[in-house]
Amino acid sequence: MKIALIRVTFFATLFSVWYLIVKLGNIPSYILPAPLEVFYSFYYGFLKGGYTGAIFSSLLRVLTGYFMALSIGIMIGILLARYYLLDITFGKTILALQSIPSVAWVPLALLWFGITDSAVIFIIILEAVLPVALSTKNAMKNIPQNLIRAAQTLGSKGLHLYQNIIIKAMIPELVTGLRLSWAFAWRALIAGELFISGSGIGQTLELGRSLADMAQVIAMITTIGAIGFLTENIFFGSMERKVRVAWGLEGR
Repeated sequence: MKIALIRVTFFATLFSVWYLIVKLGNIPSYILPAPLEVFYSFYYGFLKGGYTGAIFSSLLRVLTGYFMALSIGIMIGILLARYYLLDITFGKTILALQSIPSVAWVPLALLWFGITDSAVIFIIILEAVLPVALSTKNAMKNIPQNLIRAAQTLGSKGLHLYQNIIIKAMIPELVTGLRLSWAFAWRALIAGELFISGSGIGQTLELGRSLADMAQVIAMITTIGAIGFLTENIFFGSMERKVRVAWGLEGR
């Protein structure tokens, strides 16, 4: 209750300061709108369905790219962990690629796929596949060899060994990789959507910029932050904590 009161007080103070800055500074709305104008942008945006459709389109794109990246990344991670030569060659290339921001892939994606959803999904895959590949590789390498040898001594081998020992031992670190991969995918989605046509949060944000509608711009920035927070910190954060508790890595 005390924490909730502190948070309410903080946001009330924040909005009050925001309102006073706009009114006392006589700042035009195309530079900084008042809080009520942003609220109206949300209200009419959701009332007419424009914002709802944009969010749905963006989530469809990011989920498509994310799950494709997981499939590719987990396979790459397993191969890197199993084959040393591949790890010291292709594995080092992955580390270099991870330092490239998602917006740098946009020109390449547009030239290859045009101004289409495929370009955005391509950017999402490139960004999201790297964290999960590295997490999978590290998770496999960090499995205690005594655990594997003990399972083999008891007769576990082949597919049974992977399903019941290796994969289960990988899960805590892999879940962390899934969370990090989602964060990269979400950022890549917005970067890609700024440059394509159609419906989406990024396109709506860019439309607000072209119309000098700063209330819409702030509304979309807020939406991006809210969805990112809910998925990354609440959904994945909760899942990560439950896994760590179940595996005995964290107290209840």
